[in-house]
Amino acid sequence: MKKGKFIVFEGNEGTGKTTHITFASNYLKSKDISHIITREPGGTPLGEKIREILLDSNSKLDAISEALLFYSSRIVNYNTIILEALNKGDYVICDRFHYSTLVYQGMVQKNDQVISLHNTLDPYFSKDISKIFFLDSEISSCLQRINRRGSTDKFEKQGEEFLVAVRDSYHKIFKDNSKVTIIRTDNKREVAENLIRKEIDKIINE
Repeated sequence: MKKGKFIVFEGNEGTGKTTHITFASNYLKSKDISHIITREPGGTPLGEKIREILLDSNSKLDAISEALLFYSSRIVNYNTIILEALNKGDYVICDRFHYSTLVYQGMVQKNDQVISLHNTLDPYFSKDISKIFFLDSEISSCLQRINRRGSTDKFEKQGEEFLVAVRDSYHKIFKDNSKVTIIRTDNKREVAENLIRKEIDKIINE
């Protein structure tokens, strides 16, 4: 059986991940391609409990503690949900993956232990990825989207300086990654959707 394709959406807070993941899912449905959507942290009962801890706006966890919780959720999700689906021939769409931990807990918080952990585990987690959509937007657009939300989590509350650091870090880590397609999301939505559609078509026809 042909292995499924693994599609990851990454990006800053307020870049429209939910909107564009929904579009990608609907496009796969229109092609009659069986797929699942999962998220990080989360994706499993254990992961959803860990998610509550990590996104708690009152959380005071240090960078390495956060990273280890993310990896605990990730390993269970990857081994029991993602790989199982891929091995059945299904596609997987993941809302964030291990690059978020590198950016948020490693680079933004300048934690060498987290960066080292990512470099050690990257070959295992990245080997089955077919495409990474890096959703990128001006910080002003991100802030507008965040401010329109009824409630915000720990990371969304960090403010403009934090968002700038996150964006800069994503650009650094994805600069030479051949699996990455940058999708600008502060222009017309149809432009972003057309790019996503074209890239998914390439994956389907590989």
